[in-house]
Amino acid sequence: MAIVKPFKALRPTKDKAAQISAPAYDSSSRDKSYHELETNPFSYLHVVKPYLHFKGEKKNPEKHFPLGIEHLTKFKQQGWLQKDSSDSYYIYRVIKGSNAYTGIIAAASVNDYNDNIILKHENTLTEKQNELAEHIRWFKQLGNPVLLTYPDSQKIDELINHYIGTQIPEYNFISNDQLKHNLWVISNPDDVKIIQQEFENIPKLYIADGHHRSAGSAAYCNYMRNAKKNYLSDDAFNFFPVCLIPFSKLRIFEYHRLVKDSLVYDVKFMESIKKYFDVIPSGHLPVQPLEPREFGLYFNHTAYLLKLKTEFLKQLNGILDNLDVSIVEEFILKRIFSINDSKTDKRLSFIDGSKGILTLQETIDNKTFDLAITLYKTAVSEIIDVAENNLIMPPKSTWIEPKLRTGLVIYETEE
Repeated sequence: MAIVKPFKALRPTKDKAAQISAPAYDSSSRDKSYHELETNPFSYLHVVKPYLHFKGEKKNPEKHFPLGIEHLTKFKQQGWLQKDSSDSYYIYRVIKGSNAYTGIIAAASVNDYNDNIILKHENTLTEKQNELAEHIRWFKQLGNPVLLTYPDSQKIDELINHYIGTQIPEYNFISNDQLKHNLWVISNPDDVKIIQQEFENIPKLYIADGHHRSAGSAAYCNYMRNAKKNYLSDDAFNFFPVCLIPFSKLRIFEYHRLVKDSLVYDVKFMESIKKYFDVIPSGHLPVQPLEPREFGLYFNHTAYLLKLKTEFLKQLNGILDNLDVSIVEEFILKRIFSINDSKTDKRLSFIDGSKGILTLQETIDNKTFDLAITLYKTAVSEIIDVAENNLIMPPKSTWIEPKLRTGLVIYETEE
């Protein structure tokens, strides 16, 4: 039984929603974050990334976070951020091209996370989760919900469709990255009860994106429980914000591998590849695999389609071994390049399929990297199998959309 609660969100006013909320830029998008801070005085990034105001400095909470708190206080005092008066669920829809991603923003239970009712499929870095816990401790809030997925529910779908079809959205704007965002507030007690009861009937939830945010929230909760011995089970710090989207509404992109190694240009490289794979020359454009167990190589303006040889397919044993990303890890990265740790080896990088195959080609042609290994996307069923068997996928196995906007629906860990 999953506990998924409504909560009183801290949210931008309608006229400021587009300006305050921001894309959840990761560490590789620092230039975009700088631009956002320099051009938009209302951006929530002033709150969550105040250290970027100090260019060249390593993040230092004692020095940098007070500036973020100043911005947060200002946003509240100016009335740009306001807290809802009643516990609510929030329907959030992102439209990208002709794809609409619709989910419910709510508060999930840290106990469910600890007890594996909320299942994981990726490892987290202790340092990163502790950084997030420290951030929550300072700011007492989290503005970027964790993306969870769950088995499709007809009742929840019907309720969502009713609101979308009959209610004017609270937010309706197009962001600078050309995505359309809508938000509906569900505060009607009867509708709130329907959603809460439906999730109580769902035995497991699955993290699609946001493993570190989940782990950071759990670490913060543990800190608060130790500090507050007589805490109550419904204290806000026992929960964290999530956006729940059913299995059928997620979109999973492939995650390609990029390798920087002069071995690529040695004749022995292709000889090693042919030891494990059947190799089909495929012209001068990168191959985008269209089926599982197909892989592409692109280097030196030349492309190949690869299929693992039958004798090696027969050696695959278990759920993890049979993942396409695991096949690449074992038979190319480890056996040929001796890349034994994909998380730390500087010769290896990743590019998600949403960037497009042309971006990948340019990355190789301009010699940023020497080799691209292209893959087919991981299936939702594979994520479920891995999570339910308490297994961990190799790093960067999935790129899942939607990517949620930060600062649009903010969860406060103190009432």
